[in-house]
This record gives sequence, C-alpha cells and structure tokens, in this order.
Amino acid sequence: MSLFVWTLGGFLDSDATVRADGRTATVSLEGDERRMLWTDDAYAQECEVVDPETGDAVPTRPVTGNFTRSEGGDDWTGQATFDAGSGTVEVTCTGDGTVIVGPAPAIDSFVLGLLATIFVPLFLGGGGLVVLIVTTVLFASGRPRSEA
Repeated sequence: MSLFVWTLGGFLDSDATVRADGRTATVSLEGDERRMLWTDDAYAQECEVVDPETGDAVPTRPVTGNFTRSEGGDDWTGQATFDAGSGTVEVTCTGDGTVIVGPAPAIDSFVLGLLATIFVPLFLGGGGLVVLIVTTVLFASGRPRSEA
C-alpha cells in the first residue's frame, strides 16, 4: 500500500495554494525538482512566476499530456511547469479561484513506482510460496518417528 501511495505522491502533494486575485504570494519550495501550476477548471486563470532573488521571470513550460486532479470537490488541470530555482518563488495569478503549486509528476518515477508496486509483492509472495513448498517437502520426506 505504501508503494502505491509513494507512486501517486506527485499527484497528491502541494507546496502552496495561491489565490488567483492578482496579489503576489511567496512560495517556498523544498528540493530542486520541477513544479507544476494546477489551475482550477471552473475559472480562466493565468499565472506569472518570478524569482525574488533576481527579480527575473521564471520560465514556464506548457504541460505535455493531460494531468488532472480532484480535491475538495474542485477539479484542477496541470497548466505549466517550472524549475524550483533558488527555492523561493513569487506567484501572481489572476482569474479568481485558487491555483495549486506542487511537484510536477515525473513519468519515469511514476513508471518505476508502478513496477515496484506490482513486482515487490509478487517477489515477496513468491518467496513465501517457496518456503512453504520446501517446508512441506522436508516434513513429508522426513524419517518416520519411532514410538517409544
């Protein structure tokens, strides 16, 4: 079960929820992995990401593929990804509602997690089956017990 949760962690984690009201929100990012802006499907939202240390806009890339998530009765779609940079960014969004900033799901770690979720229990179960068979064979082929 924990492997399954780890596999889906990229879809469930978030760094911050930003109001799309035109005000700037400072977001601290742990690690150096790519981040994704998840926009609320009910609103037409646009966001700008700035590195506060340099004042430069952080380049965002459109999402390749279709990433969606539901939370609290609302639906979000992954709109753009960006690099964590210095670890702190300023996010300004417009269009009403909220925008989620979180880790971008990585396909390679998702596939690895999916394979681990399938093959680790299979390996452990197979090992248990081998131990059961060996124990049964040893028990059945043992010397007959003499009655004293």
